[in-house]
Amino acid sequence: MKRYEIALFDLDGTLSQSGEGILDCVRQVFAETGKPLPDEQTLSTFIGPPMFDSLRRCGFGEEEAKEGVALYKRHFVEHGIYKNRVYDGIIPVLSRLQAEGVRLGVASTKYQPFTDRIIEMLHLSPYFEAVGGSTALTGAPEGQTPPRHTKIDVMRYVIGALRQRPEDRVVMIGDTKFDADGAAASGCDFIGCLFGYGTKETMAEAYTIGQPLWAASPPDILPLILPEEN
Repeated sequence: MKRYEIALFDLDGTLSQSGEGILDCVRQVFAETGKPLPDEQTLSTFIGPPMFDSLRRCGFGEEEAKEGVALYKRHFVEHGIYKNRVYDGIIPVLSRLQAEGVRLGVASTKYQPFTDRIIEMLHLSPYFEAVGGSTALTGAPEGQTPPRHTKIDVMRYVIGALRQRPEDRVVMIGDTKFDADGAAASGCDFIGCLFGYGTKETMAEAYTIGQPLWAASPPDILPLILPEEN
């Protein structure tokens, strides 16, 4: 008997190694806007949350942040998106979960068109029944739900697309405090990926409804979702 019926995966730092491309584009945003470049530790916090929020935290005004997002998107489409690769070991995990009937989704605060394109580019589309990203600056398609901005917005959207019964158990798999916070706000369990871009300490602090489970490598995810693998 499976422990979870639904598993949601973050994208950056969980399914794919994307930090190089993201940070290259962020550096270009600061250079082109004339803003002082943050230190490397601060730059690392740009991987995960919405770009608009990250720019605002680094001193951009609202209109400046919108301009920065537009610059980031242009650079990301031109070259940053191609500096992405799937973590070793992820494909066998997804394949086994799918074979066992676990419903799989992606919940990312990366902009929806980028999320869709990366999942397709990395040949991950066959594994996921629902893919959710941010629609905060583009708006939701006509007749659909309000724009999604935060991790919890995206998670609720994806869970709604996948959950067939109220009792279906959900787990979020991610690598940052934003994933942990989204899982806590959703009332679902959380697997923290120690191979990603966040830290164990910040994830544990953000997951306020219990104790996270931990995966030191992609293969460690599997027995946490399918306990019979232990």
